[in-house]
Amino acid sequence: MTQINIKSKFLGGMIGGALGDCIGELTFRYGNEKTLLTQVAKKDIIRYTDDTAMAIGIAETIITTEGNWTTQDLGRIFHANFNEEPYRGYGSGPPQIFRTVERSDKNYQEIASQLFGGEGSFGNGASMRISPLGLFYYDNSDIYEIAKKSAVATHTNPWGIDGAATLAKLISLLVPKQPGELTDQQKNGILDELIEFSHTDKYKNILKRGKELIQQNKSLKNVERIIGSGVLAYTSVPFSIFAFLYNPESYKKNLIDTVLLSRDRDTVGAMVGGLLGAYLGIEAIPDEWIQKIENKSYIENLTLKLLELKKE
Repeated sequence: MTQINIKSKFLGGMIGGALGDCIGELTFRYGNEKTLLTQVAKKDIIRYTDDTAMAIGIAETIITTEGNWTTQDLGRIFHANFNEEPYRGYGSGPPQIFRTVERSDKNYQEIASQLFGGEGSFGNGASMRISPLGLFYYDNSDIYEIAKKSAVATHTNPWGIDGAATLAKLISLLVPKQPGELTDQQKNGILDELIEFSHTDKYKNILKRGKELIQQNKSLKNVERIIGSGVLAYTSVPFSIFAFLYNPESYKKNLIDTVLLSRDRDTVGAMVGGLLGAYLGIEAIPDEWIQKIENKSYIENLTLKLLELKKE
């Protein structure tokens, strides 16, 4: 793969995820396609949520540590970014973890493991932010353990971890692929690889079920009705994977169709947007939308720093 293609894939994954988050968030207010597209066109700036804020935190952590980071390093950056911008729409878990850290000597993972009666969270928060990790470590055979290291700063339940790792794996598979390459046979092969890669029966079974539904030519709406697309990672992560595979060749159409169908719309938008961008590259994302993303230049510069570090 040429450097230009890698640059396009990295920018596509990061910008695509941020844009998906922004547009998904708008979909909560503008729930039909015509109104949504009108509002996107009218706005000078479209704002992101905690999904992108925490993806930025992962990228910042990788860069500042030159790739030699710990869960605690990541937790500190998440914590600092939350304190600076607490209005991003965080779920209940991260703020609770951060407040407890401030008044105790426990680390982030230890506190995260005590949430929800000691089960830890299996929401989609570790998955929604995974794009920079999947991009940077796309050629690393230890990507499951690396994704787990990022997840457990806030999500220690195996289902929360498995969602983040499985999504990171898919991103890693898409970076080397050129747009137009995904035949039905290759899509089935990707699903088989993800089924093998995931660690929990929950994900293996849902991915198998989704594969069957796709092979039966069920609509994405029917898939969502059966699998779900809410805040639990084992619903929204598989749904985002299937949504990507339904129409991987069009960023705009896939994203709009997907967020309008889904329940946790900003997070599904961030996940499917990151997948589409990592596969199609930055050129496939409408430039008029890119220019509206809040803090676009910072996200682009952060991505280029990730790429430079990757090349070292």
